[in-house]
Amino acid sequence: MSQRVLRDYLLPALMLAGLVLGGSSSGGYWANMVLQLLALAALAALLIQARALALSRPLLLIAGAIILLPVLQLLPLPPALWTALPGRAEIAQGFDLAGMPKPWLPLSLDGDATLTALTALFPPLAVLLVAAQASPRGRQLALLSVLGVALVSVGLGLLQRLSGNGAALQPYELTNPGMATGLFANRNHFATLLLAAIPCAALAIPLRAALLPVCAGLAGGVLLTGSDAGALLVLPMLAVSLLYVRPLWPLGRGVLMTGVVLATVVAGLLGLWQLQRSLAEPPAGGAEQHRPAMIATTLTAARDYLPLGSGAGSFQRIYPRYEDPARADPEYRNHAHSDYAEVALEYGLPGLVIAIAVLAWWGSGLLHAGGGAARAGGAALGVILLHSAVDYPLRTAAMAMLAALATVLLDRAAEPDQPDSTPARDQGRDALRISL
Repeated sequence: MSQRVLRDYLLPALMLAGLVLGGSSSGGYWANMVLQLLALAALAALLIQARALALSRPLLLIAGAIILLPVLQLLPLPPALWTALPGRAEIAQGFDLAGMPKPWLPLSLDGDATLTALTALFPPLAVLLVAAQASPRGRQLALLSVLGVALVSVGLGLLQRLSGNGAALQPYELTNPGMATGLFANRNHFATLLLAAIPCAALAIPLRAALLPVCAGLAGGVLLTGSDAGALLVLPMLAVSLLYVRPLWPLGRGVLMTGVVLATVVAGLLGLWQLQRSLAEPPAGGAEQHRPAMIATTLTAARDYLPLGSGAGSFQRIYPRYEDPARADPEYRNHAHSDYAEVALEYGLPGLVIAIAVLAWWGSGLLHAGGGAARAGGAALGVILLHSAVDYPLRTAAMAMLAALATVLLDRAAEPDQPDSTPARDQGRDALRISL
């Protein structure tokens, strides 16, 4: 009985907690700590069950590498090794000037931040493993949890916009005041949640009469956030969800793929136009308006710390050294506004190899998607990976956990939707459930 409860309800409970508490990468210290403790408890429950990992070998290797890399960065290295790494000359010189022998030091230049980055991986790791063991009902309830939180957040976002320029209805102190942020600190991360929720809705809602209004509400919420990237991606996500994940009209596969490709090309052209405009015009204010300069500066720093990087979480320590004093201001820069650039800085070539492996695995999964669940997972994960090029949604526990759920759905890409194996006594209550 307890095993059935875990398989049905542990995953949606984790997702609800993650989406409600995990909306900030830096401002929600206590909330993120609670999520990490819940993740450890979930992992302990899985360990007690001693069930085999229902994940593909490539995904297990990628997940293991993501966990292992910050662990390796925390291991002490002998002076002969760490002094030979780029960016460590000043540290070695400091010991020499003080007349002290050089101690063993880790690769990371900010060990506390690297440890924090490592513990931040617990919630998505828990979702990954719990979702792999969850029942079809559990995954369906998890998707409905995502939709419920997303729709409630749209209403909250509307109230936030109507409340004026204050931050009374915003859950975090470091936020976009007066903007629609939902349960997040950042409006762009809120937009990413709503975009990823659209293919989830296409999979989880069986009735067209209910699906179309829900998708319209989610799309309206994306526009409400005022996120430029969200506005550019909303039409492609609607097209992918309603023509590919859950085709609502009897169109041939060639027509479907042509429509998706055209929508993506249009979004890409609009994105290039937006980038050119942002480069040509002075920023209107706020760190998020300085993306091109921040990304370029981060990549310059990343080049200097190749091949092994500066250590997970060390961005805030390294980035100020590379800022142009003429353009520096008091604004708080906690991330590079491009996760790929930040990965290059903090993890070096090993991190870039893992990022390429993730993208390759995602593309292969899409090519072999055999059912709606895999397509929905691929679409949701894809929009998060795409938005990560100009933002850092995966640095929040909420989006990292949603990405983990989408990853498990896509990991079953080669499997077409199968009838549920739920015992006959439970089939009546689950009649409307789509097989996952």
